[in-house]
Amino acid sequence: MIDKTDALVLRVNPYSRSSHIVTWLTPSEGKIATIIKGAMRPKSAFLGQYDLFYTCELLYYSKERNGLHIARECTPVDTRTAFRSDWKAAACASYVSDIMQRVSFRGGHQPELFDFCTGALDLLCEHTPKVQFLFWFELQLAGHLGFSPRLSECLNCGTTTEESSTYKLSYESGGLVCSNCMTDEDGYKYALVGPDLLPMLRLWQSTDYHRFQNNLRLSTKQLLALKEILGRFMSYHLEINIVSRQKAFEVMTH
Repeated sequence: MIDKTDALVLRVNPYSRSSHIVTWLTPSEGKIATIIKGAMRPKSAFLGQYDLFYTCELLYYSKERNGLHIARECTPVDTRTAFRSDWKAAACASYVSDIMQRVSFRGGHQPELFDFCTGALDLLCEHTPKVQFLFWFELQLAGHLGFSPRLSECLNCGTTTEESSTYKLSYESGGLVCSNCMTDEDGYKYALVGPDLLPMLRLWQSTDYHRFQNNLRLSTKQLLALKEILGRFMSYHLEINIVSRQKAFEVMTH
């Protein structure tokens, strides 16, 4: 069976001296993997037709038995050339691609996730990103995956949260707990969110990236606190530790 789809390159792995296995994110089939035979041969029709972060039009032979399909044709639709010269954008894009290939799944209809991922990469291509992009991306991704933290009210008593107060963000329960409802939880399962951080979390959770990218400044203390809070929150719910996240932060803050 031959299938045709738009596909975003998430990962490229060597298969032999001349072939690749490419992991793609597609809107209709979720994550798929194709073998591209002879991709590195001098006269291959696939030379220059795909690379990391490319969106392509992919034609492939669907193989249901082992999940590894065979690519027939591949045509680039968006090569995102900005990543070749903007190393900060490329570091963020590597994290985006890495986490997406871990959280997406095979055989699932995931058009919203595909649009979100390609949209995030397009944002990175527009201009050199700031570190705030990583926080915005993680909160938006949490929303797409169904575990967005509840920041508007206390999980226990339902009291509306105020940006002038300090709360516990419970990783396990997925939201804020007010001072009246705080208990002695395991230290790893919650983080304190003060009045300087809560407005930012709410903004990133509910706002388009363009609305704050140029006018929101973070102190070093705030940056480190947010990195820790969201890093633990994502790790708790996804049950993965992504090295590329740390690398992206190192690049963005130096």
